[in-house]
Amino acid sequence: MEAKHNRSGIAEWRYEDIPNTLWRVQKMTDVVGIGHRTAARLQNIGISSMYSLAHAPVELLRKTMGVIGEQLYYHANGIDYSRLSEKYIPLTKSFGKSQILERDYHDIAEVAIVIREMAEEVAMRIRKEHAQTAVVHLSIGYSKHSIERGFSHQIKLYPTDNNKQIAEAALHLFYKYIGREAVRTIALSAGEITFKQGTQLNLFEDALQTLYEEQLERTIDNIRDRYGFKSMMRASSLLEGGTAIARASLVGGHKG
Repeated sequence: MEAKHNRSGIAEWRYEDIPNTLWRVQKMTDVVGIGHRTAARLQNIGISSMYSLAHAPVELLRKTMGVIGEQLYYHANGIDYSRLSEKYIPLTKSFGKSQILERDYHDIAEVAIVIREMAEEVAMRIRKEHAQTAVVHLSIGYSKHSIERGFSHQIKLYPTDNNKQIAEAALHLFYKYIGREAVRTIALSAGEITFKQGTQLNLFEDALQTLYEEQLERTIDNIRDRYGFKSMMRASSLLEGGTAIARASLVGGHKG
């Protein structure tokens, strides 16, 4: 691939380069980790290029190929959660969503609104599986004109499927680590997934309020499931200059 044509034998692809590099790879076996057998399995479910792999339903890949299918999906979107310094441990079930912004965003308030919407969508998928998360992971990629690449951090939280708690965890990471650089990419995931046996009440929260919020969120989930996620949005999302503008400028929103 590209590295073969460089004297150093090394090619550097940043996250924002993915649409113009990795997604243009037509021969699946040119990608490390995809052999002829894996390529054939992907072909059987209608996936014949890295672009189609990046835009395939992650649920289909997970159901068809297990955790390997989920890993291939994230790799096709330029995301790798593994650390070379650590012993390899197979990924547990997780839920995630990524956005590649059409332009650089300098206003962190706009980015924060998009992150909140992404968190709500991830939370909705977690509830649909009758599950809960104990880890929220946020990755922010800066503009290609920036010196820094961005950051990637995670935070532990009490097991939950609550919109507010998942969004607040993601926003805590965002405000804690965001610099002055323009934002171009956002990736949010929820890990350490466990399946709920019933409603778990936190001693530090009002029990009735917790039950009320859970019922409200499931009602909203039903409406969004029937009419689409954007059929019900927060009031702040519809204000001029808010996420309505930001959302109109998003491309490549993956159902990850």
